[in-house]
Amino acid sequence: MEVITDLDAVPPLRNAVVAVGAFDGIHLGHRQIFAQVKAHAKKIGGVSVIVTFDPHPQVVLHPNSDFFQIFPLEENMRLIEEEDIDYLVVIHFTKVFSQIPFNEFLQDIIINKLQAKAIVMGPSHSFGHNREGNQQAITELCAQNNIDIIEIPEYVLNDVKVRSAQIRRLIANNNWDIAAELLGRKI
Repeated sequence: MEVITDLDAVPPLRNAVVAVGAFDGIHLGHRQIFAQVKAHAKKIGGVSVIVTFDPHPQVVLHPNSDFFQIFPLEENMRLIEEEDIDYLVVIHFTKVFSQIPFNEFLQDIIINKLQAKAIVMGPSHSFGHNREGNQQAITELCAQNNIDIIEIPEYVLNDVKVRSAQIRRLIANNNWDIAAELLGRKI
């Protein structure tokens, strides 16, 4: 896996299939996303690209909250590498960056810099300033740019939606066994 931390140093990417997210904890839902990214990249003869942020957006946007990261970036990077992803793009997240409208982020970074041919996302995924880039808005902009949207269902295990926020709640309440189930490994 090649790690890219400078968007100006992105090499030419052929038929990039991209997923964007904080990807904290690398849980079973994230692994489902990675599997779809890899499968679609293979199908179109492209490369798999995961885009994440450092520091975690919640740390920047809500510094005084009780938010905590499940794993540090280095551990998340190691876990992503285990998934056989071709490229990991780590974008430095700042308050200024958080003000970028979703369409500008999508056009400038995902389309122009990463040359995306497809984006994989879950049903409740959104990004951009104030999370304005919801599924409908992203789908419309991607259609205008001939980019496929691959929507995958939310990962549910034993009637529990597998989300990083849910895992944080479990950890905060010392429910280590259930948190480990959702992560797909011991913590």
